Amino acid sequence: MSSHPTFDYSHVLEAHRHKLDLPVEERIKICRHDFWIDNPKFAPVFECLGHMLYTAHQIQASCIFIYGNGGDGKSAAWHHLKYLSSNSDKKMVFIELTENTSRFKLHDRLCQAFGIDMGRRSIADKEELIFKYIANNGICAIVIDELNDALLQPYAQKRTLLSLMRNLAGTLKLCVIAFGNTEACSILTLDRIIDRRFVQYYVSDWEMGQDFVNFLATYEAHLPLKIRSNITCAEINALILSESYGIMDNVVKIMKCLAMDAIESGAERISAGQFPRLREIAMRFGFNLHVPKTKREDAHAHANT
Repeated sequence: MSSHPTFDYSHVLEAHRHKLDLPVEERIKICRHDFWIDNPKFAPVFECLGHMLYTAHQIQASCIFIYGNGGDGKSAAWHHLKYLSSNSDKKMVFIELTENTSRFKLHDRLCQAFGIDMGRRSIADKEELIFKYIANNGICAIVIDELNDALLQPYAQKRTLLSLMRNLAGTLKLCVIAFGNTEACSILTLDRIIDRRFVQYYVSDWEMGQDFVNFLATYEAHLPLKIRSNITCAEINALILSESYGIMDNVVKIMKCLAMDAIESGAERISAGQFPRLREIAMRFGFNLHVPKTKREDAHAHANT
């Protein structure tokens, strides 16, 4: 039981209530922590993956490309999948493709992940070693994050990457799970084989509805605020949706910085009165709230035309 009988801590998950008695500085730091919340935006993805990872008695494995605009939660989903994999009997390999991607980077990253000495091997030699390692070690899936830059390379380099992805799914029956943006999706769909093999799942931004309200309520239950914020009231959730433009990354940053401000000020709750100062509060705690230059759904529509 808490030593503060004047506070009702029932709005905070029981596993986190002990944090409410920590000093202000510690609770402000806790607000910066990232954590996964199951939500309907990604529930279909994880259900789909559960079926895809079964590859027995199939000529080729099912694959999926999860795409959307920046800040929509794809990276969080990638890290959550990595966590789930660490507690699963399904062996997955996780690869991050960052900027300055050369045409052989996916090959090199796979070699690094498998502990294969790359040396000055040709791409054919690398591919042979990759295939042999996967076959001998029971790996069932490769999970690729940030596929964007790799697909924006000149045609010859892009063809090398797409060829490897096709062979992983076909020759090795390896489930390929890739994350990227709308531009990457439009490029992938130009390859007829990949377009046919890959499920394409678009991660949409938040809209007003019960799913959004439930997400906010669940997020509040993780925050070390001593007073219930009534975050699900129409006024506050409408303000959060409006100021975030429905972008997941913005929603999380708003919840974080307003909670930090509430703890620092002693108010101990998120309120509508904080929103006129939202940009100043966000900057003070080191958060940038992204303002999209165009309608994000338009970018999605363009990628599918």
